Amino acid sequence: MARKEKQPKSPEHIGFKEVFGATALSTNNGLAAIFMSTMFMQYMTDYAGLGTLGATLATTLLFAARIIDAVDDPIQGFIMDNAKPGKHGKYKPFFLLSIIMTTVGIACLYALPDSITTKPALVTVWVIFFYFLYDIGASFYNQNLLFRTMTNDASQRNKLLIGPRLWVMILGMMGAGLTAIVVAIQKSTGSFKTAYMVLAFGAMGIAGLLSLLGWFMVKERHIVEQDPDDRVKLADFIELFKENKAMVVNFFKNLFTGFVWTFLFATPTYYVRYAYCFDAATGVVDYEKLSTYSLIVSMMMLLPLLAGTAISTPILKAFKYDFVKMHRFSFLMEGLGGLVLFAAQMLGILEKVPALFFFGMFFMGLFIGVNFLPGQQVEMEIMDYTVYKTGKDRSALTGVLTAFLNKGQSAISTALVGAVLIAIGYNVDSVSGNYVGELSRIPALLDWMVIIMAGIPFVLAIVGGVLIMGKYPVDAEERAKMKAFLESHETTGEE
Repeated sequence: MARKEKQPKSPEHIGFKEVFGATALSTNNGLAAIFMSTMFMQYMTDYAGLGTLGATLATTLLFAARIIDAVDDPIQGFIMDNAKPGKHGKYKPFFLLSIIMTTVGIACLYALPDSITTKPALVTVWVIFFYFLYDIGASFYNQNLLFRTMTNDASQRNKLLIGPRLWVMILGMMGAGLTAIVVAIQKSTGSFKTAYMVLAFGAMGIAGLLSLLGWFMVKERHIVEQDPDDRVKLADFIELFKENKAMVVNFFKNLFTGFVWTFLFATPTYYVRYAYCFDAATGVVDYEKLSTYSLIVSMMMLLPLLAGTAISTPILKAFKYDFVKMHRFSFLMEGLGGLVLFAAQMLGILEKVPALFFFGMFFMGLFIGVNFLPGQQVEMEIMDYTVYKTGKDRSALTGVLTAFLNKGQSAISTALVGAVLIAIGYNVDSVSGNYVGELSRIPALLDWMVIIMAGIPFVLAIVGGVLIMGKYPVDAEERAKMKAFLESHETTGEE
């Protein structure tokens, strides 16, 4: 019997080496985000030796950074799009820069010298400099810019997306144990400040090496030809809105749907506290029950996302790799989950059935996880579409507004919750933790918490994810034309 000849691999094929490389590359950026989101404020207020200056400086810095991002992100987009392809490609060198900047920035933020802690001016300069070194480095890490140049095949791009997504989630779970590591180091060094420094240098050093290994394993294959005299200008940003309907539709979609995640997890801790762990007659909270329910809420922020990401590839296959249709379907499911929670609250059922509350959270979180894959595919296709419609590679600029939206939406959701709490006269005794405000307003508080976490996301998901995304201009026929155009306008990638 004749042996079947082995078919040559497609030039678009993504192998294990590149999948592993893309996953390893995400380590540094993912771990740096954990250091900033879960540990930075506590370090500055409790362990940096700064007293009240630490809290003031950290709070002011984190707020000011969002304002500066409005200017900084577009500038970095211009820089990246202006880069000329070299030995290592067009966008890949910026990932190397990101690894260096985030590693040094995080390590030095947690290594504040004792000699300057009594000098507010020097402390301020130190913290601001290394924070923005980290922040700028983190902004240079835009994996979609790199992944879209590695292959033009949508199914192969899926391979590049799943690994980093799951790995960063695993890092998030591991991040919960960083405090325990700090305590263990403190027992040996006798200083929490030293323990944070040792952890930051050790963890970020290892993460940096892993990311560097990943950097060497990935390769840009599809780089669009550029006119040597072509420079990115402000007019190009305006041209994107005129020529790239796909980008405009996606932006307005994100303007609505970007709040679904932030709103979903903005109020559950308040809801479980006052719906399931609260004595409405006395204002006393059952903290044993609250600790259990709070743990479940935390699990709902991770487990359904992991599950959704894991099943997203087979679902995409079921949609025959029509990621736009899958994107809209996922938003529909997110919205329906919110509608069920909202209706159950209005009918007086939700407060009596904790299992229904947590199932609703899991269902919405599951489809948020499922939606990651098609959402990233859309982002990469928009970069391709920019080249197709304008003849210019302005991939970094296409994501500038979306990146800024993502950073601002989290702050807005927090502010909305604060506004509700102020409106009802929310007041908790700082010693006992019991509610000492007007007890008759608790039902209204619960209604508003569900409106924020479920009712508003239902409307946003349907309007943005289903209706607005329905105007997306790229179909299968247009996609084929675009792919042919890109292949005919490529220059040589990495040697």
